[in-house]
Amino acid sequence: MICKICLDSIPLRPSVREVMGVRVYCFYGYDDVSFLLNSKYYTIGSRILARLSDKAACYFAHNNSNSQALHTLTLIGIDDFVRSYYSHTGVIMRAFAKHTAMKALYGQLKASKQVSYAGKPLSYRQANKRALSYTAKAKDLAIVDDIITTGTSFSEAIEVCTQKGAKVHFALTLCNAQE
Repeated sequence: MICKICLDSIPLRPSVREVMGVRVYCFYGYDDVSFLLNSKYYTIGSRILARLSDKAACYFAHNNSNSQALHTLTLIGIDDFVRSYYSHTGVIMRAFAKHTAMKALYGQLKASKQVSYAGKPLSYRQANKRALSYTAKAKDLAIVDDIITTGTSFSEAIEVCTQKGAKVHFALTLCNAQE
């Protein structure tokens, strides 16, 4: 779907944001991958996201100073629900699990309200929460999503997980919309 030359031409722009005291590691700038991320709405997106995720996960694994401690963490995707034949956060988690020692748990942080935040302002996002629920027993987590825009989804996910007794050590996202 993306040849090696084209994939190599997409620059990694690592950045870190903070949401509720949790570091969110981002790997691409929005302008560099926005068109590719929109493929998540189609079946072909699973293959495109897999290539972008592999590149980001490989970078993270090789540049993380705490790589020995990663094996104790569990990856949880925000609203990891199958749509259009696959889960986009599931594809991302699979790549990070492959390149690190983290374990991925699928379908454990689900939304009871299907709300699309694409193109919506912060006020809409804050007024229309997804009503996430965390059902896993894992206590040491890394939360995963495809993009961070305002941080609303990560805030809700962190809050829900900590209310269930879990500790969110950090979060991972492919793209930082504020870059």
